[in-house]
Amino acid sequence: MKRMLLIGMMVPTVLLTACQRREIPNVPAEPQLNITIEFPKTGDVTKGTEGEVSASMEENAIYDLKLWVFNASTHEPVAQLEANAQADFPTGGGIRRYALPVDETFSRTKPNVDVFVLVNGPSINSTLTLESTWAQVDQAMFGTDAGQFSPADPVHSVPQKGLPMSGVGRNLSIGGDEPSLSLATVSVRRAVSKLRYVFCQMYTEGDNSVFEVQKVVLSDHQIPTREYLFTEEAYRIYPGYYVPVAMETYWPVGQTMAISESPEAYSYAGQDGTKYEQIINEAVQAGKLSDMGTTYLRESDKQLSGTVYYSVTKDNVRENKTMDFAMAAPGDFSRNHTWVLYGYFISERSLQLSVNVLPWDKNNYTIQFSTSSLQVTQKFTVDPNSAQVVPAGTKDHYNVFLDANKAARGYLFVTTPQGGKLEIIPEGSAADIEAFSVTPEEATIDPYHESGRIDISIDRNRAYTGDTRNRTITLTFKAFTPDGEREISGASECIDQVYHFYL
Repeated sequence: MKRMLLIGMMVPTVLLTACQRREIPNVPAEPQLNITIEFPKTGDVTKGTEGEVSASMEENAIYDLKLWVFNASTHEPVAQLEANAQADFPTGGGIRRYALPVDETFSRTKPNVDVFVLVNGPSINSTLTLESTWAQVDQAMFGTDAGQFSPADPVHSVPQKGLPMSGVGRNLSIGGDEPSLSLATVSVRRAVSKLRYVFCQMYTEGDNSVFEVQKVVLSDHQIPTREYLFTEEAYRIYPGYYVPVAMETYWPVGQTMAISESPEAYSYAGQDGTKYEQIINEAVQAGKLSDMGTTYLRESDKQLSGTVYYSVTKDNVRENKTMDFAMAAPGDFSRNHTWVLYGYFISERSLQLSVNVLPWDKNNYTIQFSTSSLQVTQKFTVDPNSAQVVPAGTKDHYNVFLDANKAARGYLFVTTPQGGKLEIIPEGSAADIEAFSVTPEEATIDPYHESGRIDISIDRNRAYTGDTRNRTITLTFKAFTPDGEREISGASECIDQVYHFYL
């Protein structure tokens, strides 16, 4: 039987084993490490950065998940998770919290960890298991000359086992205290990218020219033979080896060239990425653009280029032509990107090409960030390396003794109200509060910056001239809507452990 693991949607706690599922008390009987995973989201994008594109349900489908946690220093295994039931994944993509049992020694020492997440591993014939070592996971690769999203064997639709996705977080610090430990969010993104070719011809009254595209060829030696599964960088390939085969995409049999009165309207011109995708899709559905289909490929560090083969027939005279195209820069086809090559024919027998590359989507789309409610994904925690932190004798209370020459450092993760403010308030007598310096006094809540992390410094007030003996404060929090006119209830959710700071 597999090890027990807990799975929840941020708040509910459910026990999952290979054999059964049952409710358990809110307080775990053994130490747990809570890991929040952000998956690519299905459906309409409600918030995000300009230049990003949403994906289809098939492109985001999750069929299998494996997760490994290793000690970042020793690379010894800490915990593992395997899930392959739809009930264990977020519906339509999104955010999900998984809780993994850990041993008492780990719970007490809380070393930094490396976290690896693999989604839909069978789609690339991954041989990784829960027993795989840190080195085996870190160095895992996929790809061949003739398979696994290679130009030699193009993938034009999402496989039945889904698209491969992965995420990694390295040297992550542990928050919370036993029995409930937590980590910052780990984001999952697709390990492949996609490209699409669309064409049309301009409507010109009285022009009897016939424009035809025979094929589009993506040049050889551009897609790496193998790429690594896990990376925090834009791409991570096995250097020096590229597939020695060009990818030829032929015009669909029986499809005529679409005609448009305003073909320039479909050239990418800095629009919002989701809007541009919508423009292309609607034009294809309306018959104003001809679609040569979508291809999913491994990423590349090269500046992809190729050739359009086409012909122009006028007055019964046919002329065969070619036109080369290229991406703007090397690395534009890194993983989880989408590329559209748009070609349109205008008068004077001329073909115009427009090439754009955009991030496929962003995992921050996975939360529809509210502006009217408070959501804390990790409660206030003091870094034990910044000060002496000892139990205070009362459950969930700790004394923090500041070092003479440095501040105590704390942090929490707040994702809503997006654009609102979190006020950090010292509590104690007037003299106690004056003896300390707490910064910032107010922080903007931004879920797109380090998953909503807010860092807080608690230091002695160097300008304070009074008696510093036995001076102590605690912290409390208030959240306000973006307009600053209304306080958000539930600020107590920022606190699980109460820290008493002493000079």
